[in-house]
Amino acid sequence: MDTETSTAVPAATWRDAASGLVGALEARGLAAEICGHGAVRARNPACGPPDPGDALGRRLSPGLQQEVLCRTNAATGTLWWFWAWSGPERGSAPDLEPLCPLEDIWRAAERIAHVLAVPAEDSGDALP
Repeated sequence: MDTETSTAVPAATWRDAASGLVGALEARGLAAEICGHGAVRARNPACGPPDPGDALGRRLSPGLQQEVLCRTNAATGTLWWFWAWSGPERGSAPDLEPLCPLEDIWRAAERIAHVLAVPAEDSGDALP
């Protein structure tokens, strides 16, 4: 997805939306913070640090967290929230995937909460 850099987005424009998104995420039980120019990081506090004896948990740490970025959607020319997924190689830029328009805070919060959800009951499916 081709997006402009975050510095092209005026701070006054994204800051109110980012603050609203943080509030909407916290209302859903997630910890959230503005962590950069047009960036919001959400974390599920139910997933604390892994047990010291859990080798797989240590490799997968830091647990359930997700970052979204405010960028200009090249297809529409409007501001959107984008999922920031790990790039293909260590140190590479994140792979950005459109989430929703910037002003659609409810939809962004719902989708982020869904990604960071922890099932209430163990389904019995174990990781290999």
